[in-house]
Amino acid sequence: MRKNKLKSILITAAFPVGMFIIMDILCLITQHRQVFVSILDIQNFVRATCISACTALALSLNLSNGRFDLSLGGQRLAAAIIGGNIAINLGLGTVGVLVFALAFGLIFGAVVGLFFVWFRTPAMVLGVGFCLIYECVAFVGSKSEGLKLYSAPNVRGLSNMYVCIAVLAVILVLFLVLIKYTKFGYHMRAIGGSQQIAHNRGINVFFHAIYCYSFAGGAIAMAGIFDAAYTGSMAAAVGMTSNSVIMTNCFPMYLGKFIGRYTNEAIGVLISSMTIKIFQSGLSIMKYSMTEQRVFTLCLFLLFLVFRANENIFKDSKAKKARIAAAQEKKRRVEAQTA
Repeated sequence: MRKNKLKSILITAAFPVGMFIIMDILCLITQHRQVFVSILDIQNFVRATCISACTALALSLNLSNGRFDLSLGGQRLAAAIIGGNIAINLGLGTVGVLVFALAFGLIFGAVVGLFFVWFRTPAMVLGVGFCLIYECVAFVGSKSEGLKLYSAPNVRGLSNMYVCIAVLAVILVLFLVLIKYTKFGYHMRAIGGSQQIAHNRGINVFFHAIYCYSFAGGAIAMAGIFDAAYTGSMAAAVGMTSNSVIMTNCFPMYLGKFIGRYTNEAIGVLISSMTIKIFQSGLSIMKYSMTEQRVFTLCLFLLFLVFRANENIFKDSKAKKARIAAAQEKKRRVEAQTA
């Protein structure tokens, strides 16, 4: 038991540590400096990791049950802009902005879940429609001005690294408790195995979907607020351009599910987000543009998907040969008995 735990910990830690060693060596060779040389480098890395992890967790909540929610980009915009502006206009500080953004994220996510249950529209089609609606809500609700945190009073705490870590830690703990120790998590695993069987066993699949959409909305709202604090503002956008952030974080989500086999999904998403942000930090130091960084990241994502599709190829081939050998041996025994 202890050996298995130690093995799981070592495999999990190998991803960020291995990536850091590789990128550190490449940065030393090409730029004569390391990946992290100042506190600013660490702060930027932590903020980017928190944003990525929150987004990946929001994606994974619905994808675990076969729903890819394309409305998350619109929810992120609407919750952060509408909730953030209301809190600022009321004179509330850091906590107020977080609470209002979270509240609107939960509400917007629940609305998508309710429409999914009421009208049984395919999740991707419904997601596209609500993404466009929420983008318009954010655009009209802010009078096309978006969210400006750099000029708002008493919200400097949002850009504090320790606030980001604290909020992410709370989200991870809640995610762990929900998935591992509650009826919600049990139902999620059951529905992920077979929705029809789970329904026949008395699990209310539709209420569960509403909860998943709502929790995902809350997580993506936190990602939106920290992204706005990181850059100083968030512009209102239309035309599904808000979904570019969501698609970018598909890699940490899928990689997190893979790493989660050795620990759990929440820790897996955190570790995968750290690994990919180390990779991108190294590319940035090597003076690659944002577009080039995305190309390299997506190429790495493609390689990972190819690996996942073929990870059992040798095991399956060996099992197939064993079955053939067993069948041939059985045939020889039958022939020997009848001879």
